[in-house]
Amino acid sequence: MKHNIVTGTAITIFALSGIIFWETGFAWLIFIFIALAYLALTAYGSFNIQANYFLKSINTGKRKSIALTFDDGPDPDTTPKILDILKEKGVKATFFVIGKRAEKFPELLRRIDEEGHIIGNHSYSHHTMIAFFSKDKLAKDLEHCTSIISGILGKTPKFYRPPFGVTNPRYARVLREQKLDSVGWSVRSFDTKAQNKYEIINRVMSKVRARDIVLLHDNRKVTADSMEDLIEHCLQKGLKIEPLSKLIQREPYEEN
Repeated sequence: MKHNIVTGTAITIFALSGIIFWETGFAWLIFIFIALAYLALTAYGSFNIQANYFLKSINTGKRKSIALTFDDGPDPDTTPKILDILKEKGVKATFFVIGKRAEKFPELLRRIDEEGHIIGNHSYSHHTMIAFFSKDKLAKDLEHCTSIISGILGKTPKFYRPPFGVTNPRYARVLREQKLDSVGWSVRSFDTKAQNKYEIINRVMSKVRARDIVLLHDNRKVTADSMEDLIEHCLQKGLKIEPLSKLIQREPYEEN
């Protein structure tokens, strides 16, 4: 992992600087610079899932197509509208669901599954401080979401998307132990900040290319409003929309 390499390099430079520059009086300035650089790199790696800093995430696909992925649902107001459009267009997507919402709206989770879409783990709580959870607390949170999905569908998800795209060393250990694949994205729609559907469409279409994984949210009305046009624009651009599992060549559920 890059984090281990950066940490080892920082410690080595730190030690060598102390040996070489201690007598000159510059050692403390160099120590401070190294510490700040290390913290900056660690922060960048934590908040940028594409950096694969703490763990390897799947951020792009292997085929000349794209996948649409939705976070933060299911939502009783907007998820059905998105599902209606996906069904009409014959498009299969992936929904990274929040466990407590899936628990509250099990019928929506069943509909997503019955209509041929993939369901992934997006944590149970989606707590704003989840990146600071202890290893045990994080493990319990992810296990709880998995158990909710499995209890409703009889399927155990293998795909996991970290809330806010934030990772850390504890994530690496927990995902490895729970045999979950971390899935990121290569195109971010920023639909959580969009004022209208055209902002989403323009932002995605200006960036999307073959092999991209597109990040959207199915708990946003503006996202639901944009879906029909967004799909049409992708198709007109010659971009085939496929299930995430096909794009990345990984199975979405554990074998029974």
